[in-house]
Amino acid sequence: SLRQHEKYYQKDSKSYYYSIRESSPTNKIEKTSRLIFLNRTCFNGLYRVNRKGQFNVPLGKYTNPNIVNEDNLRSVSHILTSSKVTIQCRDFESVLRDAKKGDLVYFDPPYQPVTDTANFTSYTSRSFTYDDLNRLADLCMELDSKGCHVLLSNSNSKEVADIFSDKPWKINKIKANRSINSNSTKRTGHFELLIKNY
Repeated sequence: SLRQHEKYYQKDSKSYYYSIRESSPTNKIEKTSRLIFLNRTCFNGLYRVNRKGQFNVPLGKYTNPNIVNEDNLRSVSHILTSSKVTIQCRDFESVLRDAKKGDLVYFDPPYQPVTDTANFTSYTSRSFTYDDLNRLADLCMELDSKGCHVLLSNSNSKEVADIFSDKPWKINKIKANRSINSNSTKRTGHFELLIKNY
C-alpha cells in the first residue's frame, strides 16, 4: 500500500526506491500504489520507460515527498470512476473514430527537438518521430473537417511551425517554464507553441 511505501521510503529512500522501481507487482492495487509511489519520489515526477518498457527514471532529491495525499487521491478516484471519463492507450489516429462535431480534442505529443542536442522524444519504448508528427498533422486536418475544435501543444521549432503554417491553424507562442532539466539553473522560461483551429 502507499502507506507502506511511505514508511519504508523514510527509512532508506534510495535503496527502497530502486527496489520498488525494479519490482513487478501483479495485482491492480500493488501496481497502482507502485506507480503513484514512483511518480511522487522520482526525478521531477517524470514518466519514462526504456526500450524494454521498464520504468527508468532515477530517484528525485526530496526530503519529504507527499506520497500519500488522501484528499487528492479520493478526488481523482471520484472523477476517474464517473461515467464521463474513459482512459485508453492506443494510437492517436484512433481518436478520429470517436470524435464528433463540436468536440475539443487536445494533443500533447512528445515535443520536437529545438536544438541538435535536445533529441529526447522517447517517454515510451517507441520514439515519437517526425513521421508521427506529420501523421498527427494529417489527423488534425481530418478532425478540423469533421467540425472538431483542435488544440495542440509542442516546442517552438521550425518543423512544427512549418507543418501547421496554413489555415485553419492559428499559432500562439507562449512562455513556459521547463522543470525537467537535471541542471536546476537551466529550468528557465522557453517558448512553446499552442496551435488551434478555433
